Amino acid sequence: MNFNFKILTYSLLIILFTFLFLISCSDSNDSDSQKLISESNKKLTLEDKKIFGIESGIIKYAISGSQEGTRKLYFDDWGRNQAEYSNTTINIGEYSKKTNLLKITKGDDQYIIDLDKRTGTKRENPLIEKLFDLQGQVSHGDFGEQLVLINGGYKTGKEKIDGRNCTIYEFKNRHSKNWMWNWIMLKSEIHYGNMNITILADDIKENVSVPDSVFKFPPNVLITEVNTKSFQNHPKEPEY
Repeated sequence: MNFNFKILTYSLLIILFTFLFLISCSDSNDSDSQKLISESNKKLTLEDKKIFGIESGIIKYAISGSQEGTRKLYFDDWGRNQAEYSNTTINIGEYSKKTNLLKITKGDDQYIIDLDKRTGTKRENPLIEKLFDLQGQVSHGDFGEQLVLINGGYKTGKEKIDGRNCTIYEFKNRHSKNWMWNWIMLKSEIHYGNMNITILADDIKENVSVPDSVFKFPPNVLITEVNTKSFQNHPKEPEY
């Protein structure tokens, strides 16, 4: 009798410990799953990224070739805030088009405004998509360098532009070469079919005070917010 009671007690203890162990494992797995879900839902942001290698600047570009005109770039906060004013005319064969654009990039948002039509779009900063692409990769060097490499750029040489040492990167998928200084493009050459465009910085001011007004919308502009995924289905604006 006592022997059978001991066996029964021993068996019950084994069952109890097994049950408690399974509950513990289940709680641990649930905790790990919740942690993974929480981490996957975290919004990627550029707030801790230095896009450029200098804090602020104002750069004026001359555009020649199949596209003619000017571009002026203002930036501060290491490139997280940018305002790019471009007034150009593109001529390819019988095709001709004038554009007067303002592109404002502030943190995680970007606005592209047609200054003549007084309309514009708001979208997520395209660099956020690059952050997704960079997830899980071993990062070496500056964030600006990572962006160049993930966009398919590879080094082909070095050259000075306006007395500044530039590294030349070729982007075969974009049919272009960029002369990069502190991860800022100072010169770009695009050769694609009958299109040949050169963009060259001819006035560079570094680490200067940039007025807040350049990052603000002009009056009477209608802004439409677009979904990033639907925006990706439209033809992409050339990046040069």
